[in-house]
Amino acid sequence: IHELRATGHAFSQRQGLLFIGGFRHTPNIDAMKWFIGEIWPLVHAKLPDIGITIVGSNMPDSIRALAGLGVNVAGFVEDIDSLLDAARISVAPLRYGAGVKGKINQAMACGLPVVATSLAVEGMNLQNGVDILVADTPQDFADAIVRLHDDETLWNSLADGGRENVRRYFSRETAKKTLAGLLGFEEDPSCKDFG
Repeated sequence: IHELRATGHAFSQRQGLLFIGGFRHTPNIDAMKWFIGEIWPLVHAKLPDIGITIVGSNMPDSIRALAGLGVNVAGFVEDIDSLLDAARISVAPLRYGAGVKGKINQAMACGLPVVATSLAVEGMNLQNGVDILVADTPQDFADAIVRLHDDETLWNSLADGGRENVRRYFSRETAKKTLAGLLGFEEDPSCKDFG
């Protein structure tokens, strides 16, 4: 469940990429090693003035060692709102794992567009080019980042689409209706105050 919140800065006031993920979850370790090793050099060659900030608890030394050349390894951050408001793009380069990805919904809930792999968006009712950009090879992922970074119209469209997806499928109101339906409360007028 994610609540929509203020959208932060406009496109022109934002810069750089953001990855958020707890590093006890091994898919996040793999994602960052793959991203920094294979995708980031392609992005950095085209956008040398931007950086990526990697945020997450329980960060192992193997991730801390990725710092350098535009890569800021922040580790655990108590309040990430300022990072979500300042970044231009959130990335979710997951190659394995399961379930709804909180990192994607968290970014979209505050109007931060996301570039993700097909696996990262499974089961989330997301449409490539409408709510999110999806890419699975290093070159395609890098190209999607560069395109989104430089296209304000696309950025605004994805920011709006992502927020609408969260509202429609992952908001408190949607969860309340779903739960009420599962429990049969929607048919019982005496339960109108459920939730």
